[in-house]
Amino acid sequence: MIAYINGKFIQENEVKISPFDRGFLFADGVYEVMRTYNGKIFKIDEHIKRLEYSLKEIKIDGFDINNVDKIINELISKNKLNNDFNIYLQITRGVSSPRMHAFPSKEIKPTVYIMLYPLIHASKEKKNGIKVQLEKDIRWTRCDIKSTSLLPAVLAHQSAKDNGASEAIFVRDGFITEGSHTNFFAVKKNIVYTPPLTNFILSGITRQVILEICRNNSIETKETNIEEKELRNYDEFFVTGTTTEIKPVIRFDDWIVKNGKPGMLTKKIQSAFKEYTLNF
Repeated sequence: MIAYINGKFIQENEVKISPFDRGFLFADGVYEVMRTYNGKIFKIDEHIKRLEYSLKEIKIDGFDINNVDKIINELISKNKLNNDFNIYLQITRGVSSPRMHAFPSKEIKPTVYIMLYPLIHASKEKKNGIKVQLEKDIRWTRCDIKSTSLLPAVLAHQSAKDNGASEAIFVRDGFITEGSHTNFFAVKKNIVYTPPLTNFILSGITRQVILEICRNNSIETKETNIEEKELRNYDEFFVTGTTTEIKPVIRFDDWIVKNGKPGMLTKKIQSAFKEYTLNF
């Protein structure tokens, strides 16, 4: 597979970065994950807008955000893929030596890396639902930035996996925030609830699409805090993400939701999402 690194299109196994790259030393960078449907990049403008926000928030300059679309499409063309795929893009502050916490005193070029990789469809999980594990949210307070500093999310997700769960759902001060790599939704009396966007929650592109789908299908939504202690009062749950799409949640730790099957409204939204991606 051909990848893009700092202006060059080369084989993935030939990609190299400096040990003085601040992304390697400090996780001083941001990233985006996109995907295609029917060969078209889904919501690329929204992804680029979020990338621009992340770059601005951590003060990385020197990269022309307007070139992202062009670079990705050239990369796709060079790889001549027939099936749909994911797109990973990462931008770090760049290479600076000697190692020091402060930003470099002189201007440096950001390191820009883009790769394509296969989709994992997880059809059974989307159809049958998943188990999730509740985890204390110990992440930093700027989860609205799509930072490459993901160790707390990695550890939480691994803990969930070790216990037979598919995702970790974070709880902060008694309230649900989001998953380790997903946004969280709950349903009660045919109303769809999701936590409001704050510095503790990433503005998920699929999250935005789900809210749009609900509006277009006369499904009432409420962006409001969801208390951990109130979870058993809800009827259905699901998580969303670019690579996740929509997965029903049928179990929290050892608690089985209702009859242990995906809810009717969740399935309706899944169906509407499928139609949306076919026609975007």
